[in-house]
Amino acid sequence: MNKRVAGIAGLVLVAVAVTFFIFKSQRDQVDPELFEEAEEELVEEVVEPQFKFGIPLDLYDVEEGNIRRNQTFADILLPYNLSHQDIYTIDRISKDVHSARNLVVGKPYTIFYSSDSIKRASYFVYEPNNTEYVIYQLTDSLAVFKETRTVEVVEKTMAGLITISLDHAIREQGGSAALVNAVADLYGWQIDMKGLFKGDWFKVIYEEKMVDGQSVGIGNIIGAEFNHRKNAYMAYAYDQGEGLNYFDEEGESNQKAFLRYPVEYSRISSRYNPNRFHPVLKRRTPHLGTDYAANRGTPIKAAGDGVIIERGYTKGNGNYVKIKHNNTYTTGYLHMSKFSSLKKGQRVRKGDVIGYVGKTGLATGYHLCFRFWKRGKQVDFLREELPAETPLKEDHRINFETVVQLTNKKLNDIPASWGDGRITASNE
Repeated sequence: MNKRVAGIAGLVLVAVAVTFFIFKSQRDQVDPELFEEAEEELVEEVVEPQFKFGIPLDLYDVEEGNIRRNQTFADILLPYNLSHQDIYTIDRISKDVHSARNLVVGKPYTIFYSSDSIKRASYFVYEPNNTEYVIYQLTDSLAVFKETRTVEVVEKTMAGLITISLDHAIREQGGSAALVNAVADLYGWQIDMKGLFKGDWFKVIYEEKMVDGQSVGIGNIIGAEFNHRKNAYMAYAYDQGEGLNYFDEEGESNQKAFLRYPVEYSRISSRYNPNRFHPVLKRRTPHLGTDYAANRGTPIKAAGDGVIIERGYTKGNGNYVKIKHNNTYTTGYLHMSKFSSLKKGQRVRKGDVIGYVGKTGLATGYHLCFRFWKRGKQVDFLREELPAETPLKEDHRINFETVVQLTNKKLNDIPASWGDGRITASNE
């Protein structure tokens, strides 16, 4: 009996050993990558943390909005259990960075808040423009920081045919209002952009500023060619060490010391007229300025370099600014809806925004009344023989001619879908 049991036990041991050997052999023959893949599937996927303005999104709830009319910093944050004392402190410490009182209607903001027990704001982020944002830290130690986004400058080109207007031609090619204004300013003293002819055409090389793949404005115009009534007007950007200026192919400055249009791409609605009948006073009184009609809020630009010598309000002028450029020329800007941040006594550069179009004072519609003084006497701005920008210096002639050749090559390479085989002026 014992021998029989021992025999059965032996057979069982042999069977187990054979089964283990067969299983091991089969496993060894299976592609090891299958086992590696199985092991990899067990590894938990790592989720990268998400940030906005450098703040981790997984730690906070987020609410976004835009500043409403008459809305204050306190109006926005009191519902998020920020104390009056904290609001007072932020108001005080923000003055050196970006005052919490200077929130502009329509600008975006983001609130980061926790809602574990009560809804409390931790950060308030305000975006005054496309390239900057201000972080108001509302927990622990209160603080305010201004950050600047990385701006990529990309060189772009465009060709357009005038069928209706410059604005229409540029918009049709996907260009912006800023590009329209830049081209209008560039040729403001050579071509009347309100008097273009059907069939006029242009080519332009310009810089576009990009943030995270989105356009936030344009930079400098590198070169341009405008064919108006079959006459070619060339413009080449060149820096003689004093910043970019624009010259024609002969090296003559194609810009004046003053902008022709101190309001972005507007129209002249009323000229200098010593015998004008005043529409409000209902009597004949001289109009010693040039009126530029534009929509309310359109930016008004300093016509030239100078110093703000007056900034205020009168019954006739409304909100106005006066700039002294030198001992010969002074300019005035009337009927503004509001001023920019530039104050009396500050130096401005040509093109700086000094205010916005309105109809304050004695005005019937939205426009800028632009006044121009020469040696203390008001004169007709559009009839004055104004000084040109700095001419090309002879020791820059060779370098400038190289720039002309390179720019002409780029201009000629710009495709024009409406072209008919014509030779561009830069090739003639």
